[in-house]
Amino acid sequence: MLRMDTKTRKTDAYRAGMAGEVLAAAYLRLKGYEVLESNYRYAHREIDLILQKDNTLVFAEVKTRAPGSLVSAPYAVNRRKQMFLYSAASKYVREKQWKEEIRFDIIWVERNRSGCRVIAHIPDAFSPLGG
Repeated sequence: MLRMDTKTRKTDAYRAGMAGEVLAAAYLRLKGYEVLESNYRYAHREIDLILQKDNTLVFAEVKTRAPGSLVSAPYAVNRRKQMFLYSAASKYVREKQWKEEIRFDIIWVERNRSGCRVIAHIPDAFSPLGG
């Protein structure tokens, strides 16, 4: 059996994740969302996609998984990850002086040998403030 080194696995996972994000952005555009930012970074935190639909600013976490993954996408966005997203989102909201609604979504993308497909878009998936 051929073994891949750790760097190769990380590179493959990174590429799969980026492919998932590109697919998620295209999917959401078709659903009427405007993509404002991708891979927004603040203090070692990253928001995969920042979108707007009507008067709502949407911070989306894209999780790309292989079929049969041990942890499904919604469960992979744990409390710690939610707080990181909230921290970066707070910075973005202040920076843009956004006064309207905001929400946090999860986009679940599944990858297989033939490519990627969106499995689920979970609007308002969590509230980092515990709501």
